[in-house]
Amino acid sequence: MLNMKQDGNVFVLTMKGKVTADEVTAFYDKFTPAIEKADRVGIVIDISGFDDMTVDAIRHDIPLEIGMLDQMGKIPRAAVVSDKAFIGALVKAVNPLIPMIDMRIFGPDEMDAALKFASDLPDRKPKGKGAHVIESSDKNVFAFEIDGYVADDEMHAISAEINARIERGETFNALARIKSFGGLDPKILTDGSFFKMKLGSIEALKKYALVSDEQWLKPLIGFANKITGIEMRHFPLADEAAARAWLSA
Repeated sequence: MLNMKQDGNVFVLTMKGKVTADEVTAFYDKFTPAIEKADRVGIVIDISGFDDMTVDAIRHDIPLEIGMLDQMGKIPRAAVVSDKAFIGALVKAVNPLIPMIDMRIFGPDEMDAALKFASDLPDRKPKGKGAHVIESSDKNVFAFEIDGYVADDEMHAISAEINARIERGETFNALARIKSFGGLDPKILTDGSFFKMKLGSIEALKKYALVSDEQWLKPLIGFANKITGIEMRHFPLADEAAARAWLSA
């Protein structure tokens, strides 16, 4: 079973037993127009009675779920209800990686607490200026800023400048000033220039300074260091001058 009901400003999604493809289709027929009409909502996902999904259900779910990515900004809080330890661990691991959604895990006997958490929506964050190139006095340092939600055209403009450097055979350093991160346009993930930039940067970039007070980004630096070979460091916003000095050294 897979269904949805609305309780005030909260959508309650319940999965029980073995979910079929027909149930997935029926769910999205109801959920999609509801979330599109909504302003901001919390979500409670009750999987305490969930057993499995058929192969066809998974095939139906993936493209429909991807199609909903542009609605994520409307969901500042999500409560997951489950008694499985691995689900709790997964929620805690994923939560820092999706900063626009505060995710918490609750036990089956904590449904009231889950509903309260999901309904208590936080204040809206300032919209910010998006993503844009910022000034760099060192021609070998490409600098950009992210402040709030990143639109497709904004990231495309940044990718174009980096790709131009790569195509000229340049090696360079980069500084990313991230004041806040409010999510990104899902179209970015299908933009060829974005992935061209990512792949090309592995060879062209020598140093990368991440300047931000967003704590969830710090663990990503160590991971990216290991898989790319690019020398990366994290600096708080107040130490941007030190970051620029390190890049120019």
